[in-house]
Amino acid sequence: MQGIHPLVRDLYKRAVIVGKDYPHPEGLEYVRRKWKEALRDPENCQLIEGTSPDIAGENERILRKAVGRGRYVIREMEGTIQLKKYRTMRRRYGEGVDVAGETSRIVKSVNDMLKE
Repeated sequence: MQGIHPLVRDLYKRAVIVGKDYPHPEGLEYVRRKWKEALRDPENCQLIEGTSPDIAGENERILRKAVGRGRYVIREMEGTIQLKKYRTMRRRYGEGVDVAGETSRIVKSVNDMLKE
């Protein structure tokens, strides 16, 4: 029996590391469960049966393409996490600086300086 391919193992480790901050009620357990399901699903990476060098090269290409899709999903997870953190900070500390109010304040102070 063959072990798990090093690229796939690395992909799973990255997913678990990113999943620690994933904004879901179950958090890391949800991410682990979903990634294990995805990695075990044969639909996600359909390798060709056989042992010839041509088939092995084709399987390597298919596997690398699937790992690339997995890395894309991890980047999307990171984006989701960053968006959640941004929204939390925005909610916690307010909407930010009032641009119109700041502009009028700066214009007023410049006008006051010019009058002097």
